[in-house]
Amino acid sequence: MKKLIYTFFILILCSDSFAGTLFPKHDINDPKLSKNTVILQCQKSLMYAPRQLEKWCEKAYEMGYWQALEVIGLHTSDGSRYITEAQLHAENGDPDGILALAFAYESGRFVTKNLHKSIALYSQYLNENQGIEEEKMRVIRTHEALYLIYTKLGDFENATKQKRFLDESNYKENKEAILKKQMREAGISIDSEQ
Repeated sequence: MKKLIYTFFILILCSDSFAGTLFPKHDINDPKLSKNTVILQCQKSLMYAPRQLEKWCEKAYEMGYWQALEVIGLHTSDGSRYITEAQLHAENGDPDGILALAFAYESGRFVTKNLHKSIALYSQYLNENQGIEEEKMRVIRTHEALYLIYTKLGDFENATKQKRFLDESNYKENKEAILKKQMREAGISIDSEQ
């Protein structure tokens, strides 16, 4: 029991030093800060520096990363700005806006859950991006999301159509290959390859 209490206090006392390595100290006013650095600081602040979250995410938003509003919404429990921005982007045909809204309605994040609106948005995304090579993986993931929604709704006819697409695209194999590649790049060994 004493060891447990001791370990707990050590973790509390050292938490700032652990966060320091995961949340590098940057001067938010440094004009040389890249957009990517600001975005990473915004994303990491939710976990490692919540007191700095709003200033980093507002800066990321000012630099053109509208998705920073989602992080602010998660932190403040008010995602209204994020939803408004996603709607604006979706109305302009931005795939990121369409998918953001589709996920929001699917999950009920910041909006009332509405699977039918989610289906309509995912379908809109597929209609506009089906043949675009750069969107290939997101198209396949969208079919997977639709498959799961239709299954939840008991609409097995449409669920079967989505499943057929996934089977024909070798989605499972492609997903596993991408995951293995990402794990190797991150230096994580894969048990089956040892």
